[in-house]
Amino acid sequence: MSPYLITGIIAAVLGIAIGGAAVHTVDATKLASEQTAHARDNEINAQKLQAVSDAAASAARAAIAKQNDASTQIASLDAQLIQEKASHDADNAKNRAAIADGARRLRVAVTAYAPASSSNAANSGASTGGVVDGSGGTAELSPAFGSALFGIVDDADADARAKAEYLQHYVCILQQQGVIAGACT
Repeated sequence: MSPYLITGIIAAVLGIAIGGAAVHTVDATKLASEQTAHARDNEINAQKLQAVSDAAASAARAAIAKQNDASTQIASLDAQLIQEKASHDADNAKNRAAIADGARRLRVAVTAYAPASSSNAANSGASTGGVVDGSGGTAELSPAFGSALFGIVDDADADARAKAEYLQHYVCILQQQGVIAGACT
């Protein structure tokens, strides 16, 4: 073999080795650069996700605080309503007893009527009743009638309370189903 051929083969092999090493170095540099960019992107995305998570947690804390405030107000109003209802019931019982035994009398406003005067007897059937003469006053009801009237009014109050309790129960069901916010007590 010729020394030129062997030198050419050695030069070719050496060129291939140097070229391969250069390609490997360039590829390794590109890979390292891509890995660095990927790590930087991951860090930026993690920061963005943390910011979103922090905002959601803050909003959740604010919503919970608002709900707790509303629950406290509802509990306060409920306690006030229970106290007022107990006071109202006690007053009603006291008034009912006072009306029943006659210690307290119910009065109603009355207006006096004067009989219609008629000079013609034939027309007297056409104008029944009378005219208001402007005088008035009050009339006391008997204890039995006063108790009965007070019972009618008290029954109307009970109907109104029953409607309010029904509406409270309805709202509670809606809250349990998640249709509206809040929690039943």
